[in-house]
Amino acid sequence: MKHYIKKIGYRFRVYPQEMQEVFLNKHFGCCRFIYNYLLNLREESYKKNKTKISGFALKREISKLKQIEDYKWLKEVNSQSLQESALDLEKGYRRFFKKLSTGKPRFKKKLNRQTFKVPQNFKLKKSKRENYFLYIPKLKTGIRINIHRKIIGEIKQLTISKDPSGAYYASFSCEVKEEVVKRKDKKNKAIGIDLGLTSFMVTSDGKKTEAPKFLRKLECRLASKYRSLSRKKKYSCNWNKNRKEVAVLHEKIANQRKDFIHKLSFELVDENQDIYLEDLNVKGMMRNRHLSKSISDASWGEFGRQLKYKAVWMESRVIQIGRFEPSSKLCSVCGSKNKKLKLHHRVWQCKHCLTKHDRDISAAKNILKIGQGMSELKPVEKSTAVFSLKRRQVGSVKQEPVSRL
Repeated sequence: MKHYIKKIGYRFRVYPQEMQEVFLNKHFGCCRFIYNYLLNLREESYKKNKTKISGFALKREISKLKQIEDYKWLKEVNSQSLQESALDLEKGYRRFFKKLSTGKPRFKKKLNRQTFKVPQNFKLKKSKRENYFLYIPKLKTGIRINIHRKIIGEIKQLTISKDPSGAYYASFSCEVKEEVVKRKDKKNKAIGIDLGLTSFMVTSDGKKTEAPKFLRKLECRLASKYRSLSRKKKYSCNWNKNRKEVAVLHEKIANQRKDFIHKLSFELVDENQDIYLEDLNVKGMMRNRHLSKSISDASWGEFGRQLKYKAVWMESRVIQIGRFEPSSKLCSVCGSKNKKLKLHHRVWQCKHCLTKHDRDISAAKNILKIGQGMSELKPVEKSTAVFSLKRRQVGSVKQEPVSRL
């Protein structure tokens, strides 16, 4: 039986008391200050001397700051959390230079999502009333935490975060050695998937999954909240209350979208051995001002990412075909190419074999055929062509009907 190191993340809601909120907010502020201070220091050094400051040199700057009278308040928080902020900045620059991210590190803002890491010396304790409490360095009292499921594996790191809605969360990063399992008898079943906007997913079997459009459904409520927010004086108490209401709505939309994608991706990986997808240029497609909101709401990138890591769990394979393959214009029966196929043609007939095609189903079948015709299939974790994080050349965008969704 095959084994692998499975990385699992657990996210639980925490309910700090008033004094504990003050302590956590102080942690957020100190880590944010260190990140912004070191980012500015590195940028200024590069502008003046064209030199780059390493991550270890940045960590040494933290101890120098603590010796200055005006910055002694940095000693009130966990020193390892401050060092993690310096390491996060270094990781951000490494990803930028390797072209794994869309841009270089930017300054953090107070009203955005706040986080700090605790690599060591944290504990989870269970009280007599079956309640769990989280203990972190320099905080003597335990923070109440809702452990709603069992934590499996060795906990490597703790991250405490605060969403713009004001909710606090604790995230545990764990590692566990597990066996590769198969939930169902897949019998080497392969499937091709065509992603779209009207239908979120169309498979080569002819099954269509309608796009949930969570953002569109709550768009009117969001517009009302934003209108109310625009009439408030910025940074006032009423403005802050209205801002939290907007953040709660956005959080609800994000949670609905995650729930839908998690269930759908697990179902696909559980029932199929090989999954074939298109290599979509989502970033280039987002430049279309008519469809950018719908493309963002569809969240194709997150769907592919979840398929990727879940395929490793279930010993499945996820393969992407080339970006410039004419999957929509090919006849799935005879293979002839319809060069005159336009964007609004959702149903078309092949001139050679006279077969009538649904555009999306035909595209899904062609994706399956093109993928199976590739010379070698590799597991998703070893393939460089599958879900590559490197920046690709901007090519043609996926054709979808221009309509108000």
